[in-house]
Amino acid sequence: MNLKSLAFAGLACCLANTAGAAEQYFSFKDWNVLVETVDTGEDLRVTCSMWTGGDGEPTVGFSLSNGDALPPDIFPGVQLMERAVRGHRTVLQNGQAVNFVFDDGDSAQASVYADLDQDGFAFAETSFPFEDNQRVLQAMQRNGLIDIVGPEGLVYSASLSGFTASYRKVAEQCGFPVDGVIN
Repeated sequence: MNLKSLAFAGLACCLANTAGAAEQYFSFKDWNVLVETVDTGEDLRVTCSMWTGGDGEPTVGFSLSNGDALPPDIFPGVQLMERAVRGHRTVLQNGQAVNFVFDDGDSAQASVYADLDQDGFAFAETSFPFEDNQRVLQAMQRNGLIDIVGPEGLVYSASLSGFTASYRKVAEQCGFPVDGVIN
């Protein structure tokens, strides 16, 4: 294969990969939504993510796909995700418990999983018991602020301004009803 043919084959490969994928980004006050659509050749896979935070701070949110079990049968689990720079630890450590405390006094406890990613960066993420997922989403919808409190005190405060609009957009894009979270 000559150089010209090799370059064309590489370009065709790249164009084929991008032709089957599309991204849409939305911002609702303090919340962000990313919708990624990929045509696998067998089906159209849509992944929807929503979050607040970032820019060096932890993020709070979730990600799901139209291929997952979706509401109203299964509700997504909200997570706090913390990342550290190389060589440093996260504030949260593996096996700890944290409390998500809402304006109205409601709270839910999550467990922490912490490790190193494939590049050697420390991360920590929280998860709720499955049966608490819907209740946490409902609390996020009706409140304005959430404090995530770990064993050493406040880990992160997240604004919930824009949560409802973001949840509606994710539901619209990934194909599930908002009932059970937004009434």
